[in-house]
Amino acid sequence: MFTKKQTIILIVLIFVLIGAIFLYWQRYDKWPWQKEVSLATPTVTVSPEGMSSETPPAQTTRGQIMKDLAGQISQLSPVEPVLGGQWFVGRFWYVKGSDEYVYTEYEDGHILRMILVKATAQENDFDYKVEAYFEPGESGWLLKSGQDSQRIKDLDLYELNQNTGEWERKN
Repeated sequence: MFTKKQTIILIVLIFVLIGAIFLYWQRYDKWPWQKEVSLATPTVTVSPEGMSSETPPAQTTRGQIMKDLAGQISQLSPVEPVLGGQWFVGRFWYVKGSDEYVYTEYEDGHILRMILVKATAQENDFDYKVEAYFEPGESGWLLKSGQDSQRIKDLDLYELNQNTGEWERKN
């Protein structure tokens, strides 16, 4: 039915196809979007008086830092956005009682990242130092670089109100 040459070519093609399927399965089996990934957010402490949404006035230190940091996220991120996208901030997690340390969650529509930033007030501006960089993991954020000096502290969550354009405290 087949010549010897055709049989050898058919066997080689079958092995190449099996190898390609195996390599494809090995590579993409490890990507987060193919598995059920539950992302744990930083710890939040909710108090009864903190249940209402509060919008920080523009003149507060936190309000100024959030507005400025959201505008500078592309320069502060240690990684580039994918597919020509741009970074935008989704949430801020301030260390409770401090205006200095803030976890900043940001994304480009494809990938989610987080950095721990130390904000230092200058004369008319703020100086930012990225102390830690995180990527989402199986059950929380994975520290990829730096040191997470604020990891066990309580946090205040801020999210952007799309209607007003202001950052609102959520806890």
